[in-house]
Amino acid sequence: MRPHHRLRDTSLVAGAAVAVAGALLFGAPRAAAVPTETVFPIPIAGISAGVTGLLSAGHFYMTATPDPDTPGITRVGPYTGVFVHWRNISTGEGGITYLDNPGGTQVRTGSGTVVAAITVPDGPGTRILALLPGAGAWSVP
Repeated sequence: MRPHHRLRDTSLVAGAAVAVAGALLFGAPRAAAVPTETVFPIPIAGISAGVTGLLSAGHFYMTATPDPDTPGITRVGPYTGVFVHWRNISTGEGGITYLDNPGGTQVRTGSGTVVAAITVPDGPGTRILALLPGAGAWSVP
């Protein structure tokens, strides 16, 4: 091995040691925890009847936004008047939540990977016929 290769290798090792020691002594910069919004890849698609009785087809996407500062809580929205059927596949917990807040509804899903289906209520007085329920998955800290 030539002498200048040894010098280069020694410099790399010394530089890495200084970087690790600096991080340990002075603390590494902390990453800011920001909520990450997940848009469900499968939208809710259906037909609705307006106040005039005319039919129109449409679709909309739901979102899930877990907050890293409050573990186990997810805000689901922004639409109202639908059901969220969710299951935490990490813990086995599950439930159904009716979304009634235009800004989104908080759901206590627990930490882990959560899957959900979004359905529209049916019955007398319902003006929406869902042809495809929405679905998605996200991770909750």
